[in-house]
Amino acid sequence: MNKGKSNNILFVGVAVFAIGALLAFFGLRSTNKPVAKAAGAPIAAATTNAQVRTVAVGPAAVATAPVTFSVPAGKQAVAVDLPSTPGLAGYAQPGDTVNIYATIRNDQPNTKLPTPLAKLVLAGVKVLDVRAPAVGQAGNATYLLALDVHEAERVIFFAKYESLWIALTSKDQKPVTSSGIGYKNAL
Repeated sequence: MNKGKSNNILFVGVAVFAIGALLAFFGLRSTNKPVAKAAGAPIAAATTNAQVRTVAVGPAAVATAPVTFSVPAGKQAVAVDLPSTPGLAGYAQPGDTVNIYATIRNDQPNTKLPTPLAKLVLAGVKVLDVRAPAVGQAGNATYLLALDVHEAERVIFFAKYESLWIALTSKDQKPVTSSGIGYKNAL
């Protein structure tokens, strides 16, 4: 290739780069305006009632309206992430009442539990909020549950070391108990 033509191509390339860099600089230059503005209230604010929390959820925590929920006295909000089917496949809504079941696969030494085992571990749990894919779509569901300290320990333990399933119940369901189902009593 001719040396003069190479210099011309190089000069044009450098000029295009410089013009692009200047356009990018001026296009992205901050004008000291906020990127997004919170709608009315701060992102996370406690009102005069210490049990009410306002939390913005969604992309960048500003694209959706804040979600308000009340944490019952003596309870705490605990988030649990579940696969679609064990997480009710998109059917649960904030305010629902659920039962929580654990499935135990591991055969740990020095345990009196038969394994495998499926057992009701908590009944009548209030769902404060839920983020799940639409009904029939795959993906995980994240539940925000109202639990006391002992309930939270149980749910966190089984979510971490075994697996959980959630079942929708009526809000007025009476307390229930179960001995669980394993190979020894399944039939």
